[in-house]
Amino acid sequence: MAAELTSADYAYLIILKAEDREISNTEMAELYGVRLRNPELKRLAGYVVSTTRGSTFWHVITDRGVRALDHELTLEQGRVPEGKRRTAKEGDLYWAAMLAMHKLLRRPPGKKVVPPPMDLADRVRAAYAELAETPGTWVKLANLRAQLADLSTAELDKTLEQMLDSPDVQLEPEALDRRIGPEERRAAVHIGGEDRHKLAIGVR
Repeated sequence: MAAELTSADYAYLIILKAEDREISNTEMAELYGVRLRNPELKRLAGYVVSTTRGSTFWHVITDRGVRALDHELTLEQGRVPEGKRRTAKEGDLYWAAMLAMHKLLRRPPGKKVVPPPMDLADRVRAAYAELAETPGTWVKLANLRAQLADLSTAELDKTLEQMLDSPDVQLEPEALDRRIGPEERRAAVHIGGEDRHKLAIGVR
């Protein structure tokens, strides 16, 4: 069991493994009675890829998430600390995980659903939404790259440059040199003859 993951996080991984495809929060609620939101959404970064379309989140399990489920779990890891009780949400999640396991057990051998390719711009927008306090506020590219660590520098640079064609996207240099450390310099994207260190989405 990955140290940073909780039993609730594993319930979501089991659901996404059972579906083995991209699934929206709306459909997840219809099938399992739960939705993947914060704080679980942040903890599962890297284990799950989440994007937004309109106001709806879509999720798909990553290879790292699948590997996490290959690790042996123990009863002790899921115990409630003495003096505490499970919340209604936790109870819903455990039942949802059981439904997902039932689906996995009933799946014919060899059946594999291949998820559709995900748009990288959607992934950038979803990562930005996780990092920004409100739409339109600046987010450091260093933090964005950490959120999308599975993407190569070239992939993310190309996607960011293409996103500048959208009227609500801005990429700007950091005006104050004292705010540009080694991490910010490494994370910058070079566009139009200058290094740009921060991103804002939602600006009209």
